[in-house]
Amino acid sequence: MPKLDFTRDEVEGKAGEKKPWTRQREFSEEIDPEDMADTAAVYARAAGEAADTGELAEEATRLGADSGALDGASLVDGEGRIDETARGLQGNGEDMDEVVTRLVQAMNRAIDAESDVQDEIHAPGKLETKYTDHLRDAVDEWNGWQSALEGAVTRANDSGAVSGTVAVSVTHNGRTINADQAASGGGYVYSLPDSLAAEIREKHLGRAADSAKDAYDEITDHIDAYRQRLMEYGTELQVLGYDLAGPLGLWTTEGQAEYAADKLEEELAKEDPDERLIAMYTQGLSGIVDAIYGDSANPGDPLRDLTAEERAYLDTFFSGVDPETLASLGTKIEGWDETKRNIANGITMLADPELGGYDPATEEGRAALPEIVRRFVYDYENGRMWPGEMDTTDADGFREELQLFNGFGDIMSHGTLAPSEAFAGDLANAALDIQARSGVQQALGIYADEQIPNTGSSGLLTTVSRNTEASAGLLNDDDFRDEFLGQWWQDSTGAANLVRAGTSIPDGMDHNDPQARQYVEAAFNVLADAPDNGRYILAEGGPQDGPMELHHTNLQRAIGDTALEYMDMLSKGSERTEFNASSDGREFTDENLHGKDYLYSFELNGDDRRALFSLMNSGDELVRQDFFEGVGAWQEATAYNAFLRDEPGGRPEQSSTFHDIGRVAGTVQYVQKVETADDSSKLQFTSYGAISTGASLANTLIDFGKGNAITSLGAYGITEGLRYTLPDGAAAHKQAQWDAVNFGDNTVRAIVADAAIRSDYGGAGDYELPNVASPNVDHDDLRRATLDVEGASYDHYRDALVEGYNDAVYNDATAN
Repeated sequence: MPKLDFTRDEVEGKAGEKKPWTRQREFSEEIDPEDMADTAAVYARAAGEAADTGELAEEATRLGADSGALDGASLVDGEGRIDETARGLQGNGEDMDEVVTRLVQAMNRAIDAESDVQDEIHAPGKLETKYTDHLRDAVDEWNGWQSALEGAVTRANDSGAVSGTVAVSVTHNGRTINADQAASGGGYVYSLPDSLAAEIREKHLGRAADSAKDAYDEITDHIDAYRQRLMEYGTELQVLGYDLAGPLGLWTTEGQAEYAADKLEEELAKEDPDERLIAMYTQGLSGIVDAIYGDSANPGDPLRDLTAEERAYLDTFFSGVDPETLASLGTKIEGWDETKRNIANGITMLADPELGGYDPATEEGRAALPEIVRRFVYDYENGRMWPGEMDTTDADGFREELQLFNGFGDIMSHGTLAPSEAFAGDLANAALDIQARSGVQQALGIYADEQIPNTGSSGLLTTVSRNTEASAGLLNDDDFRDEFLGQWWQDSTGAANLVRAGTSIPDGMDHNDPQARQYVEAAFNVLADAPDNGRYILAEGGPQDGPMELHHTNLQRAIGDTALEYMDMLSKGSERTEFNASSDGREFTDENLHGKDYLYSFELNGDDRRALFSLMNSGDELVRQDFFEGVGAWQEATAYNAFLRDEPGGRPEQSSTFHDIGRVAGTVQYVQKVETADDSSKLQFTSYGAISTGASLANTLIDFGKGNAITSLGAYGITEGLRYTLPDGAAAHKQAQWDAVNFGDNTVRAIVADAAIRSDYGGAGDYELPNVASPNVDHDDLRRATLDVEGASYDHYRDALVEGYNDAVYNDATAN
């Protein structure tokens, strides 16, 4: 008997990608119905012990190691499904009961799907039956030919025609072939050609493959229906607060990841994608984040590492979505923060070696990251992301690639997880490099009005800013900082976020903690170097026409806010510009600076301080106003707290503080230049600035760690009142009056007097400054009232205040 049979593996090989037996085995392993009852038993205990639905998966995970303590068999009905009415699965509250009901439904749906898939293979008349039939058909056909051969030979012998030279024809099922003949023992032996057996086998193997394909399609329909329903359950469970990545594991299998990726790509390819469906197809990603960080929207510290199954889910999901299709989520769809957040967080987890992801610091680790990451973070210089020379540039290709990069950046900006240090550095450097490349568009002059603004770099820097330590490290790197501050940005939001993250000491960390040094040093480096990069920060001289218009307001504001945050240090008088940290980490570098000792500090000399203030004075008008109003708020808060620290009648100990307040006020006076031609001068001039709303002041300017809103609002009222009670017009005598108020020391002295009244220093609470916004009250009235408070309460500190002011105005230029 020739070889006519074929194995199931051979059938699947003939069927190509449609492998029904393999699909059935993998799905059964994924569902694992034999363990489903024990898993249900684990949840039965967890439902009674978890405090809320959010803890159910965590409690079930903890109990999973002791699953034998509750026999799952008691929860199975006669058909092998989880009994939805089993007492052990009742929760401890309405929400818990609803969650448990959905979990039971999901488990039963999985069991049903696995049973349906098994039936497509093993039920009577299904694939196994057809496979056996195809094997038998092959043998039957061969045997039919064999019988036909025997009959043909018999007829030939009976006719006496067999002489060794006459061919024997064999006819079967309407087909005729010649039999092979060979001499044997003085006669001849006839046989069917070997090619016929191979032909018969191939034919029935093909028919078996067709049956396998049909079965695969039926299996796929069952599995897809299950996966879609499972996702719907998942959406309901997440609304109820349940973490999908619990020990049940149905939502985070590789098969579920593959399905989710396919459906996501299919939906994104539509002209009008369904937001609900897109969010649902990324729920597995958020489920993993919820399980590890507690809440994907507001993550805490990781509770554990990625499991091998979870990393496999992430790998499978991202390898299943074309990078251009995925990037389109950011390019053509505004909003949809949940979906973008899920994708960004999934990428961030995969690139975190400490969490169990890949290590971007190694070549192997980078190669394992999703293609969309490799394309826009590591390999962009090898693709279309380089404008090249004027005569070789693929302009269309560059624009298309930059648009996709913008989409990738937009997605990443919606994440909530902090990237690993290595990944953060790679994102930041890619952002700077691509920003520089995007600026070449106008420099080459070949794109006319088709230039594409780069917003993707801003998105990447926003992602980096979630890792505050990495942000500080980047700003303390001389090469990175030089390139970072020397950029023209079409969107400086991400750059601003990086500055804030890298220069602000995180909540809960004391200024003298060793970890705080990097943030203080980063603040020093940014504030010291910013004026040298003024033309970039102020967006002067860069490409500003058409779609390449520059937007540097956010970066300017971040630098201004950093200066306000560290105004105590900027206020010091020094001939040096330097960062200070003791060699042993124990000696203070600044003692009793406005009432506090510092292990880490810095100082700017008079020239550098003026350069920084001048930079802020030249920035966007609203930024300029907010900054100088913040300076006024700092002055009052600092004076207020100095008065509280001092003991009236005792030895004055706060002179240095008031000297510093005056120095800052004198620096403001020095840098502000007003060109007045008409009444619009009141809008152009800020003195200590005008802000648009009190809320802005409260949110931005009063957090100096020393005062409260009421002290700052005092300064706000004084400066606002002065601005709008000044005379109109630009006549010489009126201009002189304007200058006297706004370029003299009146304002700072009034601010300090207000602080003394509020703190009731030396009985100053008995005094009251006039309301300059009232009719018939002018700056002279305020001046006289200020002198009364000073003379009665703190003339010694007034002298220090004026001395600091005059030093900044008249002496700093020659002292440094």
